[in-house]
Amino acid sequence: MHEASRVLVVEDDAALAATEVELLRRTLPNVTVVEVHDGLVAWECLQREGADVVLSDVVLPRLGALELLSRIRGDSRLAGTAVILVTGVIPPEQLFALLENGADDCLIKPIRAEELVARVRAALTRAARQRRLAQKAVELEEKYARASEYLSWVSHEIRTPLSALMSAAHVLKRYGRQKPEQVERFAEVIYREGQRLTRLIDNLLDLAKIEAGEVEWRFQEVSLCQFFDQVQEVFAALCADRSLHLERICATDVTLWVDRDKLTQVLTNLLANAIKHSPEGGTVRLAAEVSPQWVRMAVEDQGPGVPPGMEEVIFQRFRQLDLTDERGGTGLGLAIAREIVTRLEGRIWVERASLGGARFVIELPRQTGGGDSGHGAV
Repeated sequence: MHEASRVLVVEDDAALAATEVELLRRTLPNVTVVEVHDGLVAWECLQREGADVVLSDVVLPRLGALELLSRIRGDSRLAGTAVILVTGVIPPEQLFALLENGADDCLIKPIRAEELVARVRAALTRAARQRRLAQKAVELEEKYARASEYLSWVSHEIRTPLSALMSAAHVLKRYGRQKPEQVERFAEVIYREGQRLTRLIDNLLDLAKIEAGEVEWRFQEVSLCQFFDQVQEVFAALCADRSLHLERICATDVTLWVDRDKLTQVLTNLLANAIKHSPEGGTVRLAAEVSPQWVRMAVEDQGPGVPPGMEEVIFQRFRQLDLTDERGGTGLGLAIAREIVTRLEGRIWVERASLGGARFVIELPRQTGGGDSGHGAV
């Protein structure tokens, strides 16, 4: 469909059509005006390119204006198209019938030039307003669908840890004194599921704030290699517990202008996933690659990887791949990571790793426009 304002003139009288088109093009210079000479061609043109306003004679070859009007009103893609019918002198009841059939306006021949321009300009204004309302309706429907999705998912996901918490608390309350050896076991269940609920709530709040544009971004200069060192330190103990080797590769140091906390959140999520899915004694790699145009940060593991065809699906909200028996995730981490990286004017994707598992890549530009977006030259 079209983007610029567009008027379709449908008139079998070629001379009259030329006069109308010349007048509209002269008085409405920012509007595209197209002429056709029969109803069927008009319908084909509307199917291909649409129009904001159709100015049509009532009597047309091959496809009459009333049938054309009926088809326009029956096509949801043309819902915002205004139709002005042009006719000779007719009884009032016939004029009313045209309007009742869905015409937005009617003009009686002979038409004064000023009236034609005024009616078309008014129809264009109404069509533009209708487009804005339609777009707003689509946005509201998307927000409603997303809110419904959130509610459905949250109600489902919260039920599991809550059930585990209630069950463990019930056992402790009823049998804690009788079986003190079980206290530590069920206390661990409460602690673990409490952490899971906390992650769920934190992720939901993070995603909601990012999408609403309510996140405060704090940009600063960050040394890439020092940043890698700090991230590596955070995961040193966890990797040691799993007998994993966390390999850090940062051959070329550059200074990034980023929000350190947000970038840390992204890398932390990727590394936590890599560690979770890596086999005991395996390798997790954190590597940097630098070019004059971009900086790439990659997290690789030796896990099962991402199945072909799922490379984009895993970045959708509430999507997880059950690659292990220990889920524990919220299905929001990668969606949040993509939102953050996008707002850093970068991109993130997953591919097959040289280690055999998954390789998540963050690419940020070396130079951006700066300003409120927080980016500047590296």
